[in-house]
Amino acid sequence: MKHRKAPCRECPWRRDAEPGKFPAERYEVLRGTCRDEGGGNAGLGAPIFACHMGEPGTGDDLACAGWLAVEGWNSVHVRIAIVTGQLPTCVLQPGERWPALYGSYEELTEANGAPSP
Repeated sequence: MKHRKAPCRECPWRRDAEPGKFPAERYEVLRGTCRDEGGGNAGLGAPIFACHMGEPGTGDDLACAGWLAVEGWNSVHVRIAIVTGQLPTCVLQPGERWPALYGSYEELTEANGAPSP
């Protein structure tokens, strides 16, 4: 599975990234990539949270490093990729010298002014 090795400068998972970069509607679409409100896994058909620096639809989408570190374990696709050796387990936690990340999708959306579900 292609993925970023570290959060990009504008990664919405970074606490030090400028808030409000993306419209609130975008966050609503991305909510489906994360665990549900009850704390359960993202749905079986849930897409990955792709890095916004990639080229959607070109096959060059990269999984977002911040999302992998915070929400990756909640994705069935990520767990399968780890079990099959397509992803190393280290992607499920922040790397050394990474910036602070939001601890949940709810924190991320609240900080960015996106509406709650």
